[in-house]
Amino acid sequence: MPDSSLLFNDTADRPGTHVLLIGIGDYPWLEGGSNYDAERDEDNAKGMAQLPSPPVSMRNLADWYFEDYNNPDQQLASLSLVLSETTESRPYTHEKSGARQAPQTSGTIGEIIEAVDAWIERASRRRDNGIVFGFCGHGLQSGHPVLLCRDYGKSTQQPFRGAINFEAFRIALSTMQPDQQLMFVDACRTPDLESALLGQGAPGTAMLDVQSLTARNNAPAYQSVHFATSLYTKAWGRKNGASLFTEAIIKALSGGAAEHTAGWWVTTSRLHTVLSTYLQRISAKEKVVQIPAAQTQDFRITKPRNIAVDLYVSSSESAIWQEELKIFAKRGNTVASQLDHAPSPTSTQSVEMSPIVNRFTDAPPKGADFLYKIHAEFSPDSIYDNCVEEIIAYPPEVDCHLPVSKRR
Repeated sequence: MPDSSLLFNDTADRPGTHVLLIGIGDYPWLEGGSNYDAERDEDNAKGMAQLPSPPVSMRNLADWYFEDYNNPDQQLASLSLVLSETTESRPYTHEKSGARQAPQTSGTIGEIIEAVDAWIERASRRRDNGIVFGFCGHGLQSGHPVLLCRDYGKSTQQPFRGAINFEAFRIALSTMQPDQQLMFVDACRTPDLESALLGQGAPGTAMLDVQSLTARNNAPAYQSVHFATSLYTKAWGRKNGASLFTEAIIKALSGGAAEHTAGWWVTTSRLHTVLSTYLQRISAKEKVVQIPAAQTQDFRITKPRNIAVDLYVSSSESAIWQEELKIFAKRGNTVASQLDHAPSPTSTQSVEMSPIVNRFTDAPPKGADFLYKIHAEFSPDSIYDNCVEEIIAYPPEVDCHLPVSKRR
């Protein structure tokens, strides 16, 4: 049976990365869904409704893997995409997928199991392959993470027929052949339904059976699992855009998590640290709290062609932000970032500039390539002197504290 979720498949006999991304936004038996009946479904829904963010998030992550993923040791070998969207959605296509396209509405547990079967079968042909599993949608915590598929709640007697027991799935996956396994779980981990499940086994299906480790020399695979949020807390998305976690993932994979001690590769251990850094700022802007969690072993993911560094400029003289000034980030005579600051009507301690983007070709970057000078230029009638501060702009972000002084 053909795999309808498969968008790209390179059958060359070499180590590769096999990606499966799942974005569930349309939940017919949850609030606002096409089959929702408040009297029948309220207990299963527990306030959960439709999610516009997951399909956008997984489309964006698929774009990143097609366009920016760079691992010469494990090139992109296949990419599958399962989307559950409203009828207003469009099929996902990409120039690298050719005539293949993701179907507009899918994401039931049966369809996801079919996609998982085909994905792991492709990936298990070589021990030195890597796999990526990404899920974005509703989730909850019932002893272990449970991920809700499109048909969650279809059966009022067994609503978790349409759910994934993620912990059982993760354990089974660790017994499979691919040595390096990266997983992104972008879902809430709230205990909303836990009391209703007391005395029952862990809900949901594992999708895979545990295999004997003898085929893996009695050692499980290397796994790096990244959760969007901590235990018993919510993950957040946007009504018109990607989730906060996916935004942080793409920023980190695109260079924010590049590690200079690892030859500027993005590694799994560095990834978690940087996801925490990015989510702290992103969630603060959205006025929510979201702290990611991880259980990870260390391996390399991708080697970014460009390394972007977020730049924040601060000063102990907070009054400077009530003036016009120009700020430049320069390497030599090249301007890497520029800000024309207008007087701020509100009090602020720092400003965010456009990221410094370090672009590299064949030669690996050296420490000197990240050395910049930040120039602050005030208007001629200002009481402040122009000033310069030197920084090392290593990712993910750098804060430059301007040494501002008053004119004599």
